[in-house]
Amino acid sequence: MARSSHRIAILLYIATTVLLLTVLYNEWISRERMRVENFMLLESKLEFIRILEKRNGDLIQKLQDIQNGGHQKKEIEDRLAPYITPVTTRTLNTNQTSKLEVIPYSLGFSRRGIFYQLSPGMVNNEPIAPANSNTKKEHDEVIVKAVKILNEDSIDHESYSINDLTHGYSRIHKTVGTQYELYFRSKNTFKHIQLFRPFAPLQKVQSQTYNKQGEWINLIMPLSGRIDTFRLFIEMFIEECIKKDKHVFLTVVYFGIPGLNEVKGILREVELKFDFSHYMIVEKPEKFSRGVGLQSGAEAWTEGNVLMFFCDVDVFFTVNFLDRCRLNAALGAKVFFPIVFSLYNPSIVYHTRPNTPTWKEQMILRRDTGFWRTFGFGMTCMYRSDFMFMRGFDISIQGWGGEDVKLYRKFVQSNYDVVRAPDSGIFHLWHEKFCDPKLSPAQYNMCLGSKALGEASHSQLGMLA
Repeated sequence: MARSSHRIAILLYIATTVLLLTVLYNEWISRERMRVENFMLLESKLEFIRILEKRNGDLIQKLQDIQNGGHQKKEIEDRLAPYITPVTTRTLNTNQTSKLEVIPYSLGFSRRGIFYQLSPGMVNNEPIAPANSNTKKEHDEVIVKAVKILNEDSIDHESYSINDLTHGYSRIHKTVGTQYELYFRSKNTFKHIQLFRPFAPLQKVQSQTYNKQGEWINLIMPLSGRIDTFRLFIEMFIEECIKKDKHVFLTVVYFGIPGLNEVKGILREVELKFDFSHYMIVEKPEKFSRGVGLQSGAEAWTEGNVLMFFCDVDVFFTVNFLDRCRLNAALGAKVFFPIVFSLYNPSIVYHTRPNTPTWKEQMILRRDTGFWRTFGFGMTCMYRSDFMFMRGFDISIQGWGGEDVKLYRKFVQSNYDVVRAPDSGIFHLWHEKFCDPKLSPAQYNMCLGSKALGEASHSQLGMLA
């Protein structure tokens, strides 16, 4: 009995131990499984983090590329290095050895707008000059940028606005860029900021090939009287157009009866002597009107489209100018308004010589021989179809001046590219100018201004006084 009880006790002990071991084993298995699952979850999370880090790194690199040019920045900097000189205050103010080399601040402005604008050189520098829309836009941008920089760099957290601008200056350094000096008023002091807009290296915009050799030009000239000047013009025309260029048609629109037969005779002589028949005379019995004359000359052409050159009898030119007339006009796209060099009174310019030089000898570009006629828009090269598309001249204008300015404005306000540039091959010969008091006040003042400018330079007039 005792032995049986002892065996039962042993079996119970073994069963209890097995049960306990089973529970412990199951707990261990459960903990291990949990640890493995946690490990696997952790690995998964780590892998996810590694993926995120890689993506973040890629994004950061892309952002840096966008902001700084990335790997291209160094390449770009290396390419630009030969062209870019670091700009400092010293850079902008050195290399000036004479008073003529000092670059003046050509434009002054404040928060109310631009209060002076100097034209290049030392003439026509009016105290107040209206700024065009591009100039205003440029300086509005500069002021806004300056305010932003001041607020970003403010140490004492003082806030600046456009209204704090007291004044500013700007000037263009032709080799490096545009310099801006701005002054802002703070509570008790002034804040000065200097900005600079550098020029970029030269870059190609477009390259085109033109083949305009042999293109005919219809030179249209309104005329009334002035037969001696016309003879001189024909002398020049023979030299430059008939003998050299050989592709210029001459249209003379003659007003009135006196002198008409002489003009016909001169052209007939040219026709017989040089076998030149490329001309026509349009007769207008009414009183002279330049706009009406040029309009009539353009309408008289019946051979389709043609490049036209509006010219006056006292405007002489070289064969090279005719090439530029062709190149600076493009059908439906571009018109040419050259700035003519106006010659002074030869009796004043050459008063020390025994004889007045010929017209060919007078065609010299010098300060003491003439000036650029920047106020004149009468000489122009354009295609007939473009002229007609803009409805030509305002033929209601009578007498001297005004019609050319209106035509110029119409082209400026259109989609045409207007080429306005001084040309070294076109000259306005001096002549006596009579300003009719019966002209409109605007025309009369224009005529008087042109007459006053055309006599001689200031120094030459001073010597005469």
